[in-house]
Amino acid sequence: MILKKLPKFILVCMILLISISAIAQTDSTIAQTDSTIVKADSTIVQTDSKSIIEPQVTPKKVRNRDTTGLWSFFGTSTIATNQSQFSNWQQGGINSISITTGLNLNLGFTNQTISWQSVLDMNYGLSLQGNTTNWYKNDDRVSLSTKLGLKARKSWFYTIITSCSTQFQAGYNSIDDQILGISASNFFAPATFISSIGIDFNPSPKLSAFIGPLSSKNIIVRDQQLANLGVGGIPSAEVDIITGAIIKDAAKTMSEMGGYVKVQFNEPRVIKNISIQSTLEFFNNYLRNPTRIDVNIQNDIILRLNEYISTTITLNLKYDDDVIIDDGSGRKGPRIQFMEVLGVGLSINLGKM
Repeated sequence: MILKKLPKFILVCMILLISISAIAQTDSTIAQTDSTIVKADSTIVQTDSKSIIEPQVTPKKVRNRDTTGLWSFFGTSTIATNQSQFSNWQQGGINSISITTGLNLNLGFTNQTISWQSVLDMNYGLSLQGNTTNWYKNDDRVSLSTKLGLKARKSWFYTIITSCSTQFQAGYNSIDDQILGISASNFFAPATFISSIGIDFNPSPKLSAFIGPLSSKNIIVRDQQLANLGVGGIPSAEVDIITGAIIKDAAKTMSEMGGYVKVQFNEPRVIKNISIQSTLEFFNNYLRNPTRIDVNIQNDIILRLNEYISTTITLNLKYDDDVIIDDGSGRKGPRIQFMEVLGVGLSINLGKM
């Protein structure tokens, strides 16, 4: 009986073993799967942990200092004429013709730290009167100034400025003096050099206001004959009172120390078709007559009729305590000097401000 039942027992046992083995394999597979998930979770956790622990490094921005600058160039070129002709004119008159020319150039450079600007101003004019063939000078000025500034803040600069002014050729006080060769000035006779250290307010190429508490003014008269006469404010030669002979020649140079102020304004459009170029200079001698101030004021006003034709008015006022002038009646002393030139002609703008 047992034998008969044995095969069924064995069969049941085998079925149980197969079932247990299958369940074990399934559990093992599930366990492996769980392990893989755990490993994956561990990797994610490690990744998250790593991303949290190791912050991202942001590269520093390196600011390159701007060393480039801005160049500016502008100016004006003018030529004007004035002519009168008479023939059998009852009221009378003298034939005349005059020509005046002018050139003003401004060149500048600015960047974050420095400002440099140079100005060249030249004017020259001739006139012919009556039936003579001699031309007479009626305008003669040349000046060059340059300044270099180190930026202090905004539009303020620590500045060094130098300037030179003279004339092109000999000048005369009258037609008779020109005929006799008695000149009142000549090239570099006199010439005025000014050097100064100070501060400059320069908000734009149009405006510059300079104040120099430490300045020098040097006068040069290369013509000994003019130097002996005291041209330019140089002390004249020592002369024998009785004979008038020169005992000792005058020095050809003179130096002064003092304070200097220079204001330049260049506005191409004050109002419609009117432009102005102005220069104001003041010099105070610390060592001699400090209460008296040398003044030089020059204004060039241009009234444009159209793009090329214009009327130019030049006004120049000077006062120098060292320059002695004879008023024609024997009285000598420092006096206000004034010059006015009016002309109609061609005017061309050079560059842009």
